[in-house]
Amino acid sequence: MGIESIELRNFTVFKNFKVNFSKGINIITGENGTGKTQLLKAIYADTQISKSKNIDDISKYFKSANVNDAFFVKQLKPLFLEVKASNVSNKSDKHYLMGKLNSNINGRISTSGSDDECSYEISYPSKEINCVFIPAKDMLTHSKGLVSMADKFQEFPFDKTVIDIVKIAAQWHLKEPPKIALKILPILEKMMDGKVVIENEEFYVKKNSGEMINFAVEAEGLKKIGLLWQLLMNENITEDSVLLWDEPEANVNPKFIPSLVEVLIELQKNGVQIFLTTHNYIFAKYFEVKRSENDEIMYYSLYKNDDGVKCENNSSFTDLKNNNIMDIFIQLYKDEVKRAME
Repeated sequence: MGIESIELRNFTVFKNFKVNFSKGINIITGENGTGKTQLLKAIYADTQISKSKNIDDISKYFKSANVNDAFFVKQLKPLFLEVKASNVSNKSDKHYLMGKLNSNINGRISTSGSDDECSYEISYPSKEINCVFIPAKDMLTHSKGLVSMADKFQEFPFDKTVIDIVKIAAQWHLKEPPKIALKILPILEKMMDGKVVIENEEFYVKKNSGEMINFAVEAEGLKKIGLLWQLLMNENITEDSVLLWDEPEANVNPKFIPSLVEVLIELQKNGVQIFLTTHNYIFAKYFEVKRSENDEIMYYSLYKNDDGVKCENNSSFTDLKNNNIMDIFIQLYKDEVKRAME
């Protein structure tokens, strides 16, 4: 059961936005400020609301966007979020707010100073979807006590995506690799030269030499590889699950990018729907190099016009018209030629 589409209106940078997705790998590109991370968070938040059945939970996933009333559009236009899943009906709920919206970093919404009416409506799948969101920022380094602090303190500064990834990563892993990961785990273990272990709420990479490396001093890129290994071994990533990964290639050694792409394509072959954001040409292009005829891979380019953020999609990375990643590489080539001819 995968994500078929998302529709957003008056939602952060999205005024009127709708896009259909591939059931395989969805690679999202775009300049800074076009909402790539917000799009992944919106998908994740909606799937989690399908579990809680409480649309007020939406603000928990966008605390950083709540500052200065940025989460709800200042013009008080109705906010709308809808995520549709394949072969599943949707439920929806709608709330009305009177007056000017005042939001703070805690995610609380209050109204004052106006009689204008604002509504927000969220439509979510009627069945729960196993969905994992991996933020761009590493939080496992700070995992010890993080969840208990979030539960205890009302003004905790991180949104729920950060808390959720720490919670699920800390779950016990299986004694034996699950079937979906049999081909994948050896690749990940070779990349990080070991396996992930957890001791006293702290994450380590146990190297093949026996040395224990705390995540606090491990390379940033290897921590990402270790997190993926852990999520496979504790079955948070399974067949028919959805993986949302914000900039997976960031800080990863370039020599590991081909292997990382192979791993993600293999997950797709095993029924995992994947959403990725990237600014990296090599990472995006390697999916074209590594894909086979039966792999379902689609590229999406987010770009701004007078009507907000829009989306172009194509199965070919090089055929995207609004392709800022390709544009800068073409410019680099031109600059090299120009310099060589001087």
